[in-house]
Amino acid sequence: MQTKAIATSLLVAVGAVAFFAAPARADVVAAYVQGHGGVGNNEGGTRASTSGSSSSGLSPAVGFQLGARLLIFEGYYDRTAFGSGASVSRGILGLRVGLGGEGLRLVLHAGGGVVTEEGGALTGMTVGAAERNGVVGRAGVALEKRLMPALWGGAALDGEVFSLSAATSSTGPRTEGQDAFLSLYLKFELGI
Repeated sequence: MQTKAIATSLLVAVGAVAFFAAPARADVVAAYVQGHGGVGNNEGGTRASTSGSSSSGLSPAVGFQLGARLLIFEGYYDRTAFGSGASVSRGILGLRVGLGGEGLRLVLHAGGGVVTEEGGALTGMTVGAAERNGVVGRAGVALEKRLMPALWGGAALDGEVFSLSAATSSTGPRTEGQDAFLSLYLKFELGI
């Protein structure tokens, strides 16, 4: 008799919580496409070779990002073009945390992956520079505001460290450096 009363009370309590609780909006799985524009520094870092570059400093850029999340794990492909044939593509796997309410969130992310540089986009833009591949570690912070149910606008600051293969062979000296990118973006995101 006592067990039946406890079970009934528990069922009533669980039912009341389920009925009166507001639905939580924490996506377990999400996919997104993002368009961004901003400025990046393309000075790179220490070059093992002695090749010069025709420009360095802040450069305007536009690009896109395609990504997916599962809980706090995130993977994305990013391509950013700086003009005059200079661009950088990245494939990143990492961690992402979104803090905040329904309409405004602070996003922190960090990860690593592969990078491809064309036209010296990371190490100082040079017309006709060879494509180079390497590894990258990336971290950033963003502030996002919901504009419509599946559309977010945001501002982000991303930094990275990279190591690129030599321009002429994969066995030559590598170029290592760092880069930063400040951007504004629109993101279309669907989640469940």
